[in-house]
Amino acid sequence: MVTGKISATHAFLLGLILAIAGFITWSATQASTTLNNLVIVAPSAIIIGLLSIGIATKALLKPVSEPSPSSIDKSSIWSDILLLTGFAAFCFALTNVGFDVATFVFVWVGVLMCGSKGKWQPPLYALVFTVFLVKGFGSLFPYPMTTLVL
Repeated sequence: MVTGKISATHAFLLGLILAIAGFITWSATQASTTLNNLVIVAPSAIIIGLLSIGIATKALLKPVSEPSPSSIDKSSIWSDILLLTGFAAFCFALTNVGFDVATFVFVWVGVLMCGSKGKWQPPLYALVFTVFLVKGFGSLFPYPMTTLVL
């Protein structure tokens, strides 16, 4: 069985993510080692490290597949551009519309794009997610994001 290899761009991206997470963790611990300072940074760094190890392990242990002749098609590129445009609209709406409304719409559209066929489940999921996100962030630390409803 021939196992896969990590491409140079993926290895570079994983290394960059780990380096940035490491620098942020180092910077936070140099500033203060109190629990209030590390309540978000330390668990995030641990999760990033574990996910990076899992991604690298899975990529290295996965069998090599036969390359397909049409691995890049035009519709795939346009769907990626559409997703990036949607994320840019979300980022723009965060400060102009409000953190809560932008998150609600973004999650609702994301659930619909993933293939949800229900009429009431996607907006309900988006509403519950948004309430937990806004209230959770608000209880952990004050953030300067404007909200329209919550």
